[in-house]
Amino acid sequence: MIRPRALAAAILAFAIALVLAACGGDDGGDEDPRQLLSETFSTPIQSGTFDLNFRIEASGGDQPGEFEAKLGGPFQGRGEAFPEFDLDISVKAESGSQSISGTGGVTSTSDKAFINFQGTEYAVDQEIFDQYVSTYASLQDRNDTGNQGLLETLGINPSAWLTDLENDGTEEVQGTEAIHISGKADVPAFIEDLKALTESAGAAAGDVKPEQFDQLEETIESADFDVFTGADDKVLRRLEGSLELKPSEDAPGDFDSLSVDFELNLGAVNEPQTIEAPAATQPLSALLQRLNIDPSRLGDSFRGGLQSGGALPETGGSTTAPSGDAVQAYQSCLSQAQGQAELQECAELLGD
Repeated sequence: MIRPRALAAAILAFAIALVLAACGGDDGGDEDPRQLLSETFSTPIQSGTFDLNFRIEASGGDQPGEFEAKLGGPFQGRGEAFPEFDLDISVKAESGSQSISGTGGVTSTSDKAFINFQGTEYAVDQEIFDQYVSTYASLQDRNDTGNQGLLETLGINPSAWLTDLENDGTEEVQGTEAIHISGKADVPAFIEDLKALTESAGAAAGDVKPEQFDQLEETIESADFDVFTGADDKVLRRLEGSLELKPSEDAPGDFDSLSVDFELNLGAVNEPQTIEAPAATQPLSALLQRLNIDPSRLGDSFRGGLQSGGALPETGGSTTAPSGDAVQAYQSCLSQAQGQAELQECAELLGD
């Protein structure tokens, strides 16, 4: 069984680095791969579509399992304002006899946000959305983004930690000729970038502390990356990563090895996108009530007030964080629950 906290840390580390059919060829092999990499990650991407596939597999040990997540849709920058996007999300986790899956989505029209849960659209309260906007504006101000690329905005500099770079020629990526650059990560430098990213994210990072990434330096055995940049415009078109980890000697038993694989594809880059608010919505409070979540705790999470790093359903007013097993049982129950009575039974599992 993969621990939810470990999954959250892994997703934050690698997904933010990305929040972020090919055929072989021989052209483009004479350009310096490090210069190509520098141009690619400093070139702004204002709009387009993307799809991100993310997979974690734990093998051996006491808690083997798999976790898969897919995220994608159109997005469009709005200058200094909060960006627009309309993203579909799906997750699936399997561990022993347990299987959890779900779909949803999130939409931003720059001034409002909406969450899709089990086919119903919910409008995010303006106060909660404004806290998201405030965090985003603070991040921009802190990094003086200007016309930087996405990863530079987040304080990530792949040029500083990708080594053994090779120009592998050109390939076609979603109809665009792209230069394929392969390389490996200098793990200590990579960890420093992740720590800087977490510090910039502030309360949005929940309870993931920068120093926790120091443990990754001892567990990451290899990290291979492939970057595909437009042959003509040096704009990122695809990013692939494959990491192999082993548990530290201080925490044996959960699994013998852990593999993390992701692929990010970008299309219609810097082309205008049309993003609209859902036609019919319910207030977010209806969803929170349905899931037995205290809205005040949801707000506290944005201010870094929760040690658990996020809002969980209330269990009789207790402030004790539920165990990892209780959270997994709750998630499994929630994926099958129908009606308010069954949802309440699921929430009670967090009190066990």
